[in-house]
Amino acid sequence: MKTFPLELSPQVRQGRYANFSRSAESAGSIFMAGYEECAADYFIERNDFPFWTLEVVVGGLGFYREGKQMRRLRHGSVFTHGPNVSQHFGNEAERPFRKYFFVRGGAEFPEAWHAIGLQPGRVLQLGDASSLVGVLDKIVDEGQQSDVQTAQVVDGLESVVLALISRHQGSASGEKSASRVVYDLAMDILQREYKNLHALSDLSKRSGYSSEYLCRIFKKYHGESPYQVLLHRKMSAAWLLLRDGQLQVGAVGRELGYEDPLHFSRVFRKVMGCAPSSVGAK
Repeated sequence: MKTFPLELSPQVRQGRYANFSRSAESAGSIFMAGYEECAADYFIERNDFPFWTLEVVVGGLGFYREGKQMRRLRHGSVFTHGPNVSQHFGNEAERPFRKYFFVRGGAEFPEAWHAIGLQPGRVLQLGDASSLVGVLDKIVDEGQQSDVQTAQVVDGLESVVLALISRHQGSASGEKSASRVVYDLAMDILQREYKNLHALSDLSKRSGYSSEYLCRIFKKYHGESPYQVLLHRKMSAAWLLLRDGQLQVGAVGRELGYEDPLHFSRVFRKVMGCAPSSVGAK
């Protein structure tokens, strides 16, 4: 049975974990990563944690106590904790978390994290986290390799994650403008109903706002069109389905609304940079 350097929460329905080398040469690098689908009663409360940890919520709803303020956790919430940082967070029973995390060595808060605006014990809200899913998943997959290139690959993937976090930072606090409220509404619809959304017009109908207005506010808060965000969300989901190896390429395409497998393959290659046939369970 594989053992891990940290005690894992028992309040997890399903998880995948990777344990990397903790040699002297990699003291400041990622040494553990994971993906967790949390239980309805998931709740963490502690005054300290021995290592610096970065967590990314990709599904579900919950809360995080930031000082005296209670913050909302949802898709795109990123937070960090570690030595001498109290943690008090959990999910709603009806919508438990799906989240990724990775753990870094080193006594000081990582400078690379600080450089993109992360702070110990603080929540940073991303406008969208769908583009991070494939990269975070690849970090966990790398835990199965354990060859001489693993540390270099994982360090590179962490840099990509941090760059994407920097790119997709959204409003983290304060009163929301009317356009921000609409953006959050549309993004929530997109993340929940992406399988049944096939065009921008579908999102427009479900949200009640025109395609032109949605394009303007997505450009303002996200830097990409809502259709591009939809494609990234669909292809990230496709990556996970293909990696699990339970469905053939054509079946994965149909699951995401693509009746033509060749069209699905072209879109997947354009968005993810590789053919869907090259992704498989390890």
